[in-house]
Amino acid sequence: MTSNTSRGAVVTAALFALLAVALCLTGPTGPITVLVSVTALVYVAVAQVGAVIIRSRPRRPIGWIFLVSGVAMPVSAAIQAASDLALHTGRVTTGAWLAVVQTPFAVLGAPLVATYGILLFPDRHLGSRGRRILARVYAFQLAGLLIWGTFSTNANDLPVPNPIAIPATDGGVLLILIMGPLSALACVSLWRYARADPGEHAPALRTASRVAWVVPAAYLACVVAGMTTGETAPVAVLENMAAVAVGVAAWVGIVRYGLFDTRAVLSRTLTYALLTVALAAVWLAVAVGLGLVFGGLVPQVVAAVTAALAVLPLRDLAQRRINQLVYGLRDDPAAAFARLGDRLDATAEPAEMLPAAARTVAEALRLPYVAIEVGGETLCRHGKQLPDRPVDALPLPFAGETVGRLQWQDPPGGRLRPDERRLLTGLTRQVAVAARAVVLTEALQNARQTLVAAREEERRRLRRDLHDGLGPTLAGIALGIDTARRSVPAGEGTAELLGTLREATEAAVGDIRRIVYDLRPPVLDELGLAGAVREQAVRLGAADIDVPADLPPLPAAVEVAAYRIAVEALTNAARHAPGTPVSVRLSLDSALEVSVSDDGAGLPDGYRAGVGLTSMRERAAELGGHCRISRREPRGTLVHALIPLPGVAG
Repeated sequence: MTSNTSRGAVVTAALFALLAVALCLTGPTGPITVLVSVTALVYVAVAQVGAVIIRSRPRRPIGWIFLVSGVAMPVSAAIQAASDLALHTGRVTTGAWLAVVQTPFAVLGAPLVATYGILLFPDRHLGSRGRRILARVYAFQLAGLLIWGTFSTNANDLPVPNPIAIPATDGGVLLILIMGPLSALACVSLWRYARADPGEHAPALRTASRVAWVVPAAYLACVVAGMTTGETAPVAVLENMAAVAVGVAAWVGIVRYGLFDTRAVLSRTLTYALLTVALAAVWLAVAVGLGLVFGGLVPQVVAAVTAALAVLPLRDLAQRRINQLVYGLRDDPAAAFARLGDRLDATAEPAEMLPAAARTVAEALRLPYVAIEVGGETLCRHGKQLPDRPVDALPLPFAGETVGRLQWQDPPGGRLRPDERRLLTGLTRQVAVAARAVVLTEALQNARQTLVAAREEERRRLRRDLHDGLGPTLAGIALGIDTARRSVPAGEGTAELLGTLREATEAAVGDIRRIVYDLRPPVLDELGLAGAVREQAVRLGAADIDVPADLPPLPAAVEVAAYRIAVEALTNAARHAPGTPVSVRLSLDSALEVSVSDDGAGLPDGYRAGVGLTSMRERAAELGGHCRISRREPRGTLVHALIPLPGVAG
């Protein structure tokens, strides 16, 4: 019953708003009436907000306040348009009586929201003595406005006398003057309430408490205009728009912060609101177009039929799109799984997989917060965790074991429905596969880094042993052979044998020297990484060299990778950008950074990486870093490598 009442009230508000615009199009009316009629179309949103609140919490007075105000204002606009039209067409008596009938609807429009709507928002009771006194003052004020508007001789600014005028009521204009200060008191009350509420709805209350100040500002503008120009009717339109602003603030609280726990009714409300707007737009367009050619009721009738035929096919499409807006992809699990697959497939690096998965799950179910935990560590988060709201979790199962957990907070509009929970459970299985892949990739990378580091350390040890041990030993053997040859007469077979041994020893020494050089660049042991890079940069003609004078001891694998990348980048710059300035930069913080740039022609369009560029990328990737080759602006090429150094400080 409540749902049908609220829905019927919204439809009534929309119909009266359209009627007000239609009356303005039918005959001559004043510009203020036109503005009020257009405002009535926007004011239907206040009725929509009230309907949403009533369908979810029918006992909350704020919903009925918004609904009554949202209906009363369009009705008032339609009666005002009819009164103005009657006066302009010579039916003076009818216009005067319609103005009298309009008064109660005008009082129950914007003034109701400006007083009780702000005072009782969002679900407040008149518990304190101050609020009870203020509520009584508002009751007397609205009653006074009703009496003044009904019996005053000048309340409606009509060119004809009020048929039931009582001159003693003319002093009621003071009630308009104090509307601003009284609504400001309601804003102060709401502001204090918002400050004192630390709960999950505090952001919505703060938003509403700020926006509510538009109402007293609008009434103040009306008073200022009346005192300076004597004309308040144009500014009165601001009063209606200020009430609309309060409705919008309430709507933001409903949709974004779940202020009234109304997610279950948002979908249908939004659908009918969209269809109402579309219906009004089509009706107005057709009515105005035909009104230029035809007279009478023909344009309105044709416009109504055309609007109905045009809007009805949009219902299914609008419902589907709005369901996605409110519920995400709950009604289309295939689309949710497809989106997750596409996002995971589009990730360039394994580290981007879990953030993409968390974002997709949050979007698919409209969750404000999603986190993925693997191995007791939270690897990624999407959204912001809301205070004072529980965090639920589901395990990430893979091959009979649990690789982690997916954590989330329910959407502001309420807890997940059973079908949404099933969709989330299905998505977690796909997320578990991605999490397992990330874990295995990280383990493989760690093993690869350990292997490369051990390989380079072993190479450094072998080079040292060969260079300092076996090399000198063979050199000593060669010297001994020379000594033996000198003691043997020439021409004997022993001398020839010793000569052969001497040649073999020299060949062995050469092979060891070659092996030593291949194991590790000797310049690294002679000059260190900084000196080796500086020497290579000077030799290849670099114009700008920014290399630290000294670096702390680094792992062998890091030294070799950084040196090889720097040498390859410098060689490419000298080969492909000869004669242009080349800059070399080497820095150390929590990672070793190598940058080589030139001012050459830059990378050609559609270039394919050769052996050198691929080798640079692989050397950095082996140690968990990256090497990127890109164009510089306005011209040139930049090689930038970053190699992690856990435990090393700059």
